[in-house]
Amino acid sequence: MTFLAPRQGLFAAIILISLCLHTLFFVVSEERKIKEEQRAVAEKSVALLAQELKVPLATNDRISMSVVADKYVKESQVSFVGIYDAKDQLLVPVGSDNDSGVVLRESVVSGSDALGSVVVKAADVSRAEIISKHWLFLLGALGLHAMLWLLYGYLARPTQELKEAIAKKVRMDLLDKGILYQAPQHNEDSEPASSQNPIKSFLEKAKTEQKPDQSTQAATQSAEASLHDQDYIVQMLFEDPNQLLATVSHDNKAAYFALCDQLLDKAIVHLLELPLLTGVDASVIKYYDDKGAKVALRGVSPAKTATAAVFLSKLMLMLNQVVYDKHREIKRFTWQIRTTVSDAHRADSVVDLAKKRREAPLILIDDKAQDEIKICAELVRLENPMSIQERESRALASVTKATAERLRSVRDKVLLED
Repeated sequence: MTFLAPRQGLFAAIILISLCLHTLFFVVSEERKIKEEQRAVAEKSVALLAQELKVPLATNDRISMSVVADKYVKESQVSFVGIYDAKDQLLVPVGSDNDSGVVLRESVVSGSDALGSVVVKAADVSRAEIISKHWLFLLGALGLHAMLWLLYGYLARPTQELKEAIAKKVRMDLLDKGILYQAPQHNEDSEPASSQNPIKSFLEKAKTEQKPDQSTQAATQSAEASLHDQDYIVQMLFEDPNQLLATVSHDNKAAYFALCDQLLDKAIVHLLELPLLTGVDASVIKYYDDKGAKVALRGVSPAKTATAAVFLSKLMLMLNQVVYDKHREIKRFTWQIRTTVSDAHRADSVVDLAKKRREAPLILIDDKAQDEIKICAELVRLENPMSIQERESRALASVTKATAERLRSVRDKVLLED
């Protein structure tokens, strides 16, 4: 898996700010340079005009004045030349007087007589024109900054050794906090890779194990026939709205179903070990096939049984998410599931309801059992119910912190067990 460099987005922001500052400083420096050049040209032009306009001003020859002034206005740095008489009245305006550039004024003197004055105004400095003239430089600066960002993203990525060290540290922290549990290590010398990555080892090992034999399937059919109305049914249904599961090869499905069956068996065993669920029994009615799996729970206390059913449905979703993510990472066949919880006599109804509603887990049990479950979980009504079953059904919105910790502990035991 390829990791990005740390804080690459922040570095991109810094690169962008640097590019903007480079552009700003370049434009400001060019603007200052152009203004200095324009001032020098204006000073030279106004001095020359003062000499050349002595005769035309003395004779009040406006045509000659216009010809002389027009020669200087044609220069790109000069936008306006104004010739005034001794009373400071404008005689000849040449060019545009709208610019706000540098303005220089020089008196025209012949001997001791003041004949008038001449005004030279420099052209405005356009920043847009500066950018358009130097677009190649600015494009090069943009390319250089982009190369710096890409180079940082490549050089600052964590190395394999660093990633392994981080993974080891995170695992040790989780073990110290009790979130993960250390798997037993029977043969540390011959299986070092398995001890380093127990979850992946478990998933790989489960691929080689087969489906339950004929005697197990017969026992499953017997368990389905012996259901009671007091039982609670947990069903795992594959998320397959387009019927794509039927296109998968038998060998791939068989190996994947074997993995799911192992997870289901171990989840039931470890979940019912919780002191909170003492007295609850569970039996697998149907192991995984194209339509999913089915488990029946029964016990002396209906409240505990209903709680165990909801816990199991949530636990199977958590386990499925781990398997789904891991298989996607190693590019192997996987499928997501949804779960339902119901009374035994409404098991078929909740399956039909699950085809129309996307909530998971979807819960269809009596009100008394719902009240007991609310102690450790929050149940919410379905939005826009269209039938009696939808009005009576609930969705699991959240669980308490203690319940979440219990389920995470059971999940880790299932995944880390040999």
